[in-house]
Amino acid sequence: MNKRILLASAAMAVLASSGQAQARDFYISVLGGANWARDFSAVVTTGNTDGQLSGHVDTGFMIGGAVGVHLDRWLQGLRAELEASYRRNRLHGDWSTTDGPESGPFSGHESTFAIMANLWYDIDCGSKFVPYIGGGAGWSRHRVSFVAADVDDLSTTNGPSSSVQIERSGFVYQLGAGVNYEVMHDVRLGLGYRFFHAQDLKAILEIDSNEAPLKINGDNHTVALSLTIDID
Repeated sequence: MNKRILLASAAMAVLASSGQAQARDFYISVLGGANWARDFSAVVTTGNTDGQLSGHVDTGFMIGGAVGVHLDRWLQGLRAELEASYRRNRLHGDWSTTDGPESGPFSGHESTFAIMANLWYDIDCGSKFVPYIGGGAGWSRHRVSFVAADVDDLSTTNGPSSSVQIERSGFVYQLGAGVNYEVMHDVRLGLGYRFFHAQDLKAILEIDSNEAPLKINGDNHTVALSLTIDID
């Protein structure tokens, strides 16, 4: 964990140390697009009742913004930035027990808010199309919340309820690549892909009073459009 914290701190220091850069070296970006997260399930492993909960995560969205600086004085094509982003996906599914008539649907959402320090490297191809690669690290809050119908004893450590809320904060990282196109002087449109990993969520559910371990993976896949404006 100390290595991860040092990685995030080092990336932030890159941006902070660029305070002597001239105004024309800075840029701002806004971005948004589609986000995909993994499905999940929980299976009863104890007690006399067999049961399960299976969830499907729909395609969601990501929105974000960043403030960055060109570090051409250090390495031609290198950029550093601070980014804030929000991802949200609707989820739905069913719970059931195999030795009785009990079953029902549930629905809710999965969301992640993140603050990250990124490093990107622009590859000069001699045209207005400029590919880039890179990644970042930082902090995120990963949350899942859903409500189950036709059940009175679905619960977590908070006690019996038809509502489940799980949240975890901590280290997050992303890797990405894409291409920017200069539509006019100091203005670029981009299309990019990002693999984004937040903290996994874990909880012990109770289905018909029997324990069912639940794990929700923090992996996300995002395809986003971006608008970047250099500050003169």
